[in-house]
Amino acid sequence: MNDGPSRIRVLCVDDDSAFLDLTRAWLSRVDGFAVSAETDPREALSTLRAGTPAVDAVVSDYRMPDMDGLELLERVRESHPDLPFVLFTGQGSEAIASDAISAGVTDYLQKRGPDRYDLLVNRVRNAVESHRAKQEAERERRIRDWIVEAAPFGIVGHDRSGDVRFSNDRAAEILAASVEELDGRAYPDAGWTLLTEDGTPVPRAELPYRRVVDTGSQLDRERYRLRTSDGRERRVVVYGSPLWDDAGGVEGAVVAFYAADERE
Repeated sequence: MNDGPSRIRVLCVDDDSAFLDLTRAWLSRVDGFAVSAETDPREALSTLRAGTPAVDAVVSDYRMPDMDGLELLERVRESHPDLPFVLFTGQGSEAIASDAISAGVTDYLQKRGPDRYDLLVNRVRNAVESHRAKQEAERERRIRDWIVEAAPFGIVGHDRSGDVRFSNDRAAEILAASVEELDGRAYPDAGWTLLTEDGTPVPRAELPYRRVVDTGSQLDRERYRLRTSDGRERRVVVYGSPLWDDAGGVEGAVVAFYAADERE
């Protein structure tokens, strides 16, 4: 199997060596595809477990001795729950398709018809590209989560109504509340009060998150006093930035803050 960071590495499994050779030859003709093949599903599982070379998608026949395609799918899902798996079979039926979907198959395709292999190429490519996009999105989410938790200041994400959608430990520490208390709690129900520097409670319409949501503008180094639920007060410096939805509208706000009395 040829390898490369952008190649689609396909493992084909079929006990019929003639069909297997045809499938491997057809997929190997496609630019960007690297194909290996196994006639024994157990050997295919060993290849997946070894991880060398890595596999981006499995294309499997259904009817095979000792272990059929659905049994292979179930075994694959035990260790690779999201790996694209295409059942490519000549034994098509609604019952098999239904069982395959229930077992978590990515796609189901019958071998019959002259266009089957072209369709197989498209299904495999689409499945792998979708899987990679999800993996990249998950990687970026983990990085964002790490940055949020590693930040030396409090970070709170609000939706348009003010409900907290995410927060970090530093925010809970400054606000004298647990992360669990923060999650899902709108400001009016919070256990803390935001005050102006002269001690006047900030009206709801002028709260940092509210102004960011209403105007779509950022806030920079605004100074307030924070009264926590235990009656203590501390000075805080606040920043704010809008969260945009796919249509370009403001769906929420991220508010970051630090305790000024700890830094100044």
